[in-house]
Amino acid sequence: MTSVTPPRRRRASQSRSRATVQRILEATTALIAEKGAQGVTMSEIAKRADLVIGSLYQYFTDKSAIFREILIRHQAEARALLHHFLAEVRTLEELTDALVRSFDAYFEILQRDRLIVGLWSIVQTDPDLQALDLEDTLQNARHVASVASRHLPGVEPGRIVATSVMLIQFALYAGRLARDLPPDMAADVPAISRDMIRSTLLSLQAPAQKT
Repeated sequence: MTSVTPPRRRRASQSRSRATVQRILEATTALIAEKGAQGVTMSEIAKRADLVIGSLYQYFTDKSAIFREILIRHQAEARALLHHFLAEVRTLEELTDALVRSFDAYFEILQRDRLIVGLWSIVQTDPDLQALDLEDTLQNARHVASVASRHLPGVEPGRIVATSVMLIQFALYAGRLARDLPPDMAADVPAISRDMIRSTLLSLQAPAQKT
């Protein structure tokens, strides 16, 4: 007779696996925040996650695989934030305000979360993560453009998408740059960024809409 693994046992095993993966990600996140991504080793991750090194390799082949999963989860959270702010948009003015509020919320995260800075340094040195980051930007830009196009009749769709890409990348860069600027200069970054987001989006309007 063929033995069948009881569903309850399988679910318990899956639950333990998810919990272990979460523990690994949390351990890695803490280490990145403490010492930066480049200095983190698999041995340190295993120790922080209370695992033997062999068990760690059963879940992730190397650091890059762990960093990739952390980046994917961060991107999902940021995407949910953007969708939240754009959910009730009914006019171009409301869209502009929604994007500004989205910028403000993410800017605040960038200023206080050392993990994001660590992730950024990883992305800059890993071509695979760069490709993943670009695809995330394009996905977010297409969503912004799908909302914006309803309020920008007569504007070429490709231009709306390209503008959305630039705005997203600008917002990300502004948030990262502010961390490295002198405090008095960094304090001006949010207001300048809001003005640039508003003026760029409103500049897309066809001449008939602007009058």
